[in-house]
Parts: sequence; C-alpha cells; structure tokens
Amino acid sequence: MKKKLLLVGALLMGAYTFAQAPQKMSYQAVVRNGSNALVSNSPVGVKISVLQGSASGTAAYVETQNVTTNANGLATFQIGNGTVVSGTMAGIDWANGPYFIKTETDPTGGTNYTIAGTSELLSVPYALYSANGTPGPVGPQGPAGADGATGPQGIQGPAGADGATGPQGIQGPAGADGATGPQGIQGPAGLDGATGPMGPQGPTGLTGATGPAGADGVAGPAGATGPAGPTGPTGATGATGATGATGATGPAGPGTLAGTTNYVVKFTGATAGGNSQIQDNGTAVSVNSTPSNLYRMYIYDQQLTVDGDGQHSLFGYRTRDSQNDGISYAQSGSNSGTGGYNFWGDVYTFGVAGHNYNDYSRTGGVLGAEISGTYWGSLGYRSSALVNYGVYGSAAYANGAGLLPSAETAGIGGGFFGAMVGSVTKGQVIGQLNSGELFAAYNQGNTYTTGKNVELVGTEGEAKKAVYAVTSLDAKIYNNGSAQLVNGEAYIAFDANYKALLGENPTVTVSPNGNCNGVYIASVDKNGFTVKEMNNGTSTVALSWIAVGNRIDNRMEEATRMVSAPDFNRNIEQVLFDDGNTDGSGAAIWWDGNEIKFGQLPAHMAKVNRPESK
Repeated sequence: MKKKLLLVGALLMGAYTFAQAPQKMSYQAVVRNGSNALVSNSPVGVKISVLQGSASGTAAYVETQNVTTNANGLATFQIGNGTVVSGTMAGIDWANGPYFIKTETDPTGGTNYTIAGTSELLSVPYALYSANGTPGPVGPQGPAGADGATGPQGIQGPAGADGATGPQGIQGPAGADGATGPQGIQGPAGLDGATGPMGPQGPTGLTGATGPAGADGVAGPAGATGPAGPTGPTGATGATGATGATGATGPAGPGTLAGTTNYVVKFTGATAGGNSQIQDNGTAVSVNSTPSNLYRMYIYDQQLTVDGDGQHSLFGYRTRDSQNDGISYAQSGSNSGTGGYNFWGDVYTFGVAGHNYNDYSRTGGVLGAEISGTYWGSLGYRSSALVNYGVYGSAAYANGAGLLPSAETAGIGGGFFGAMVGSVTKGQVIGQLNSGELFAAYNQGNTYTTGKNVELVGTEGEAKKAVYAVTSLDAKIYNNGSAQLVNGEAYIAFDANYKALLGENPTVTVSPNGNCNGVYIASVDKNGFTVKEMNNGTSTVALSWIAVGNRIDNRMEEATRMVSAPDFNRNIEQVLFDDGNTDGSGAAIWWDGNEIKFGQLPAHMAKVNRPESK
C-alpha cells in the first residue's frame, strides 16, 4: 500500500531575545497512508527545500533529515538541523522573497522521495530577518535636568524591532549642590548586532548652591560631575555564508546547477543545468520514471497517437562505415541492432523477452521482419482471425490470375531444422494443416502414421467422397490394364516405371470380357506376361488384368522396427508435451548413434559449456 504525506505542516517560531538568532525553524507534519490511516511510530525520510520566488523557483537551501513519527503520526523536526545538500540558512536573504517550503518524503525511511508538497511562507521568521534589517529611527531625547546640571545618563531601552534603534534612555537625576549627576546605565544591545534604542534622558540635576564667598570676593567651587553610565554589550555579527563547491570541469563546466537528488543533469545552457528525464539511484537507472530495483534499466513511455506510427519505447539503430560481416550465429560472432545476453539459463529465463497483452489482432510479443515488412515472423502472435500462434511466419506472396502465381515468386513461411527432429506439431483436435496450389506436402523419406490414409475425392461443386488407401502387411505395387487376344494369345509388357519398382515377379490375374474357352497365364516375369486361350482356342476377345508385386524396397527396415515398438506411440506423446502445462514435463527424444531413445536426456548431452562468470 502506498503511503502519502498529509501536508498538515506548520512552521513554529517564537520571539528570540538572544544576542544571535539560531539558524533553524521548527516544522511539523502528519503522515497518513493510502487508507487515510496514521503512520505511527515509523521512520520517515524527508527532503526540505527553501524555494525563492515561486513554488517552482530556485532552491536557496536544501537539506535531508530522517525522523520518526509519534503515536499520532506527527513528524516534528527543525529545518536547518539536517544534512545539508546545498546552500546555507545564514545565506538566505529573507528580504528578497517570497519564499516557499517544499517537502519530499520517502514513507519507508529511505531517500526514494515519492511524495512532495509545497507551501508558501506567509510571514518571514522574525529573528532571521532582523539580522538583515536596517536600523530604525533614533528615539526622542528625555527632558533637560533642572538648574542646568547634567544628570546621569538614563538606562538604555530595549532593542527596536527589525533591527531599528530604540528611543534614547531617560537621563538620571541631577547631582546635588551643582554636582553633575551620575551617567545613566546603558541598555543592552539589540539582537543580532542591532544597536538598541537609547534610553530616555533623565531629569536635569538641581543647580548647585553657590558656596560662600571667598575672602575678597573669591567664587565658590563648581559642582562635581556625576559618573558615566556603563556601556551596553555590542551586538553579535551574523555568520558568514558557506562557500559552494567548485563546479566540475567539463566541456563548459556548469556555474549554476539546480536539481533533484538522483536526477542526471541536463544542461540548459553553457553554464546552467537542471533535471533531465534520467534518474540513477545507485542501484537502477530509469527514463521518465522512478527507478525500480527489478530492472537495471527501465524506460517508461506514454506515447501520443498524434505523433503517428513508428514509435518504439526502446530503439536500437546500428550502422557501420563499411561492410562488417558477422562470422556465426553466436553472441560473439553476430552483429545486431539490439542484443540480449542472459548468462545463466535458469528456468523461465531468456536472452530477449517480448510480452504483449495481445488485446487486438495482428499483434504479438516479438517481431522479426525485413525493414519494409515484405517478409516477417512473430513469436506469440494473434492473427486477424483472433487465433493465437506460438510462432507465425509470412513470406512475400504474389497472386496470379489462376490457381498458381503467374509471376516469379520465392519465399518460405517457416523453416525448421533440427539435429534429430526438424519440427513437431500437436493439436488437441488437428495436428497440422497444409495447403498448396501445386501440392500440399512433400516428404523425402518413408512416412509412418498410426491412422488411416484418407483422400477426399470429388469435382468442384460436388460433395467430396472419402476413399481409403489399400493397405498390406508388405510393401506392394499394383498395376492394371486391358488387352486383346489375337488367335487365342496375347503378350502384355509392363510399363517401364512399374518394372523399375518391382522387387520380384508379380502375381497376375486376367479376366476375359467375352465368350471363349477360358484363359490362363502362360508365363510371367518382371517385363510382362503371356496369356493363352485354353484348349488351344483361337478366339479374339478383350481382356482385363491386374498385377500385384512386392516393391523393390520391401524389407523390414530398422526404422520400421523402431516405430512398430509397442511403446513408441506413448513415447511420442511425451515428446509432444505442451510446456504451457506447468504441472508436468515432457520427455526428450534423441539418437544414440544406433536407434531412437526417449526419456531424460543424458547429462553429457544437456551440459552447457559456459565461460567463467565475470
């Protein structure tokens, strides 16, 4: 469940009366999860940025903190007390606002900040701003002391707000007998180096009495002057801002960079940069998305229909300066626009994977095609009829005016070559469909089947009739024909093709098609046979004949012996196992040099020769 930071946050500030204000601001925020429940007593990672000018302005100061929420889901911390990423609190010119506080949060306590919120600082922190304020007006002077005597200096008043100078202190009372009163005590210095206001002036001291006249008119002594008041402490000087690190030297090193953690820099000028679309969290890299530890490289692409076709989330383009042939189909001997190499062949792992929901037709998981799509093949394909194919291939087709193409054409829809078995097909209802205008299938070699050989015969527009092939325990070859008795005798020569396939002299049956004494086979060999009328007849009558003989290749071959084994069909069913059924496993088939074998592939044949892992 995703967590979110409910930005019920507040800056907590009070009036500072210290000689120097601390460079910190208190902040609180309540954390709730996706069900609006409090995230209590949990670690939370927070990144705080002070933005100048607007909610998307330049970061004047950035820091990170790790805090723990209390039982009420409240996270409390001080801005200025974290790990500094950039800038300093003392270097912020609060008078040059407005300023905004941006918080980014990782609810799991790390640095994968996925939740963000920004709010404006509606009032400037008093103590921080006063350090940069201008002095206020001088306070009014107190009234003059009586009798012209100067009284002591008054106590200095408190410091004026915002660094302004307070009013002058009150002057102390006048000294007696013409003596000048003591100087008033000076007030404390203003906060952060600001000069406090002068206390009000005390009343003028009484005029001292005139001393008795000296002899012969000598004047009396003047009144004594009062002592000076103590000087107040000098205000502390604000801290000097830290110097930023020198930018790295590149083609033109950035002088001004502002960005977010984990984002790769995108230069927006010769000496300026910000966030790019690429993020790198140290474990994974992503484009246009947050990195995922499931993928070392992740690209998220929400394409726009208005941009047209030919869009690809990841595109590999290869060219070369001159012809550069590969030397093999191996990873190290071939060249490609995009390559996938999976070092460990664990269960359900692949060098290249293509997956698709196949919501629509003419779509698939992987496409391999000529650049213009003249011929192509797809893995995991859904056809225009919404039929799903594991492998689907199409070559260039050109249709002529008749059944066969009238122009030159070439191309094979699919090619399968194996060291032992070229291809296997199995269907729950139909095992294989073949269609061809010239012929549907051609087999070079003996054909074995456990079913019937059925032909559907009929002319166009008529219902097809099923006819079955003649079967025999031996390989037979048949021939038939007609002839004519002449003076009760006829010689029938076999066709050259028939003679070539005969393994021995055939058996011949002859039937007369008219009235005669009957006929018999006088002689027969591989070249033909002689028919004569019985009883030395001389009839002229038509004949029908049929000849059946063993084929020249009629022998119990090794292949016949193997496929005739009682467990052969069961073993073939295991070989035709569908790996889509994960509740079981198929059986291997291999040739051991002498015969066909089934079962678990021998270890030495299944072994993979792999170089040392890097």
